Amino acid sequence: MIKVSLNWVNEHIQGHWQGAGEPTPEITGVSIDSRTVSPGDLFIAIKGPSFDGHNYAQQALDQGAVAVVVSRDMQLGDQQLVVPDTRYALGQLAAAVKREVAPVTIGITGSSGKTTVKEMLARILTLHLQGRGEVLATEGNFNNDIGVPLTLLRLTHAHQYAVVELGANHRGEIAYTTGLTKPDVALINNIAPAHVEGFGGIAGVARAKMEIFRELSSTGVAITPAHSDFHDLFVRELEGKQHWLFSYEGAVEKPAKQGLTVWAEHIELDPQGCAAFDLCTAKSRDRVQLAMPGLHNVSNALAAASCCLAIEIPMTSIVQGLSELQPVPGRMWVHRLENGLTVIDDSYNANVGSVRAAIDVLSTLPGHCIFVLGDMGELGTDARAYHEEVGVYAREAGVNELYTVGVLSQSANDAFSGEHGARHFDNKVSLTKALLQLVQERPALTVLVKGSRSAHMEQVVAALLANSTHTNEQAGDTVC
Repeated sequence: MIKVSLNWVNEHIQGHWQGAGEPTPEITGVSIDSRTVSPGDLFIAIKGPSFDGHNYAQQALDQGAVAVVVSRDMQLGDQQLVVPDTRYALGQLAAAVKREVAPVTIGITGSSGKTTVKEMLARILTLHLQGRGEVLATEGNFNNDIGVPLTLLRLTHAHQYAVVELGANHRGEIAYTTGLTKPDVALINNIAPAHVEGFGGIAGVARAKMEIFRELSSTGVAITPAHSDFHDLFVRELEGKQHWLFSYEGAVEKPAKQGLTVWAEHIELDPQGCAAFDLCTAKSRDRVQLAMPGLHNVSNALAAASCCLAIEIPMTSIVQGLSELQPVPGRMWVHRLENGLTVIDDSYNANVGSVRAAIDVLSTLPGHCIFVLGDMGELGTDARAYHEEVGVYAREAGVNELYTVGVLSQSANDAFSGEHGARHFDNKVSLTKALLQLVQERPALTVLVKGSRSAHMEQVVAALLANSTHTNEQAGDTVC
């Protein structure tokens, strides 16, 4: 974080100073967790459904916090700033830091692929800077109304670019975080059933994601996929704004004639499912070889390339960055084991779109392939129908076997079964035992593990890895 005075903080959050005199001490960081407070930090007491930071305000001061921001008088004298709403104060402080640093900013939202696109962008922009500055990028899942402010508060004057994920589980959340972020380029990567229960259906998801475009200036660029089911809605809503489209051969016909800004042609998947393609614009054509499996990563790469071209990053940096990027842990992270088992860890999260993409990857790989699925969460009243949909999709894609665990995934199992191999398990322990038994029977086996965060499918991955050792190849190698 940039160094600011407590008085500067108070000007931007409009707090009430409880002490005598002006609040002038220097702030070097912000924390909302008293356990992570360092000397020089400002502690903001956030209140949630199961916690209240006000209970830890004194602890934060004891650990060296300069002051605390609270929503009620804690009798802490000149070490407290009282505001009506501490969560709102956190956002306003983050927005002030963003204005002060003023990096070129790319905002990303979508139902899936946000993290992959973010990592692509961070790699490309870092290559472009060549040490002349830094790139701020969202860490982990810090993409909600608390995570986005905390991300922005990490900005320093060394940051030339900021790449910020904007997620949501209800309407209005992206509108709020976009107001803090004010991106120069705003991307909707895709729209798929995810967090549906908070939006009243897939159309509600699309409307919520479109809130990212509200703060674009007259020079800002909106970017969307031409192959989205909501393409026509995007076009109508973005009339009068700079609107760039991307897509790839097969997703739309004759991409160069569809009004696209960036597109892919001559896509080739190698035996491990990694794509090479021509990255095309009206002025250039460059060959890209991805180190990440899946046709969906072609779309992710096009999204990242579009964002970079919108801020005038040269194509040489874009091609190099896309080609060099390795998979993100938990997202198509490949482990080759000495017992002949290959585990593809895609357990970080799941929705219908990302599950279908994972099935597409698995269906292109050689040998006997098993798709392991935990429940997809937050899909509302149509949750069972969505699980049935992915079960049918896996069967039609030619996946050899489907192993499922969880109440909802039973529906995927039922839809997949018949003459195909499908097994449902009551718990992850029995699921893992069955997989390990199968490894002994089959010398070459590929298992892709996926599920929503609430399913904790990373536990299955960990158990499989704990019962074997990696080959001489480094863990986390791609399948390419």
